[in-house]
Amino acid sequence: KLARVCKKQGSYHLATKKYTQAGDKLKAMKCLLKSGDTEKIIFFANVSRNRDIYILAANYLQNLDWHNNPATMKSIITFYTKAKAFEQLSSFYDACANVEIDEYSDYAKALPALNEAERYLSKARNTPAATKQERLAVLQQRIILVERFVQARKLIKEDPSETVQICTQ
Repeated sequence: KLARVCKKQGSYHLATKKYTQAGDKLKAMKCLLKSGDTEKIIFFANVSRNRDIYILAANYLQNLDWHNNPATMKSIITFYTKAKAFEQLSSFYDACANVEIDEYSDYAKALPALNEAERYLSKARNTPAATKQERLAVLQQRIILVERFVQARKLIKEDPSETVQICTQ
């Protein structure tokens, strides 16, 4: 009851402490997420060793500026991996690739991220087989297109006609 009252009053850290003392780590994590204290969220997730808490923490961290903060990016990957949430991890790598392409036009950097997305999507177990196969096919097609584009960019100075041929295909 005390934790609920603290939460309603906006004392999220105190509510987290009381929920933890009461043994309800999931509610404690949800209060901590409302506080927005990233450092404590990462610490709590690491200490809790709970799949749902890892996923909550990783989802929260994705809302931050993870692209410019390697530590945040590493924490997201670590939490999804520890939770064995391979579908979410695949989606995260896909998002990384999209950022590289959309924001920086760096297709060469996006390629490893797409390959990781494919690798983790193939490991996903909770996805229906038909949906998983469809998503894998789309991802593999994107990988092929990005590989060809990267190859075309490399050949542009050495063999412009080959570059035009690749782009036309």
